[in-house]
Amino acid sequence: MSDQKITPEKPQKLGRPGLLLGIVIAGILVMVGISSLYTINANERGVITRFGKYHATVEDGLHGKLPFGIDRVYKVPQVVLSKQFGFRTVQAGVTTTYDQRDYSHESEMLTGDLNIVDVTWIIEYRITNPHSWLFQVDNSRIRGGPGEDNRDKTLRDVSQSVLNALVGDRAILDVISTEKDNIEYLGKQMIQQTLDLYELGVSITEVKLQQVEPPKGEVQDAFEDVNKATQDRERLINEGEQAYYAEIPRIEGEAKQLIAEAEGYKQARINRARAEVALFQANLQEYRRSPRVTRERLYYETLAKVFAENNNTDLVDKSLENFLPLKNLGGGGE
Repeated sequence: MSDQKITPEKPQKLGRPGLLLGIVIAGILVMVGISSLYTINANERGVITRFGKYHATVEDGLHGKLPFGIDRVYKVPQVVLSKQFGFRTVQAGVTTTYDQRDYSHESEMLTGDLNIVDVTWIIEYRITNPHSWLFQVDNSRIRGGPGEDNRDKTLRDVSQSVLNALVGDRAILDVISTEKDNIEYLGKQMIQQTLDLYELGVSITEVKLQQVEPPKGEVQDAFEDVNKATQDRERLINEGEQAYYAEIPRIEGEAKQLIAEAEGYKQARINRARAEVALFQANLQEYRRSPRVTRERLYYETLAKVFAENNNTDLVDKSLENFLPLKNLGGGGE
């Protein structure tokens, strides 16, 4: 049997295109799977657009969508957000770092009595309607802006307009002292009403005034003197009220004691008078039954009361004649 050269078949060359095709298909399937699944966190809401048009709003969790850019997902935060006016915080913490740039164009306002006051404040808000937040207002970036878009600018413009109006309706002393809470309350209501007209899809949760003071310089020094005087006045009033309320209980106690003593004395006099009336009525009845005996008895009782505490009185009968009354001068006999 002669040796024969057998050329082996090369199935790998025939199978390589099929393998590559399988890899491509698998890759496509993986890409489709990856692009078809997405996750919405618990503090987010998802807005789905299909071919660029709003399709649905989804809650948190794992969801599916059409791949290859047919469906697009926009994640909208559902946490409390804030805007700062008159200052910017660079880093919050134990030691808070603030932006050193000047934001006085936001904080300086004209009051109703034509004074200038420096007001820094913040607003806190939540996005309650993701659809309106994304599509109702132009969300293009502001050229040269600090990472904000037209929605943020709308929030800032409305807030500044409302706060300027509220401060402009009040005197500077009221803005600095008694009207802060009222400005915060009315500011929240008015900002919300305006944003609802714009259908921005946000809810204002808080308006907080941070610092309210006159501009730096002589004006601020003068107002600080006024504030110090006002605080001194309040302190003296409080001290006076404390002294007043400390003395009132003591005085009231003494008054109640005197009233109680007077009531006791009055009752004693009433009881004594009633006893005397009863005694007089009893003597009157006895006198009516036996006038002479009663009169003599009363006479002797009266004498006994008059001389009860006097041991040095001598009684001499005025009708005694030709007889010299003898008195024991030694005081030892009777």
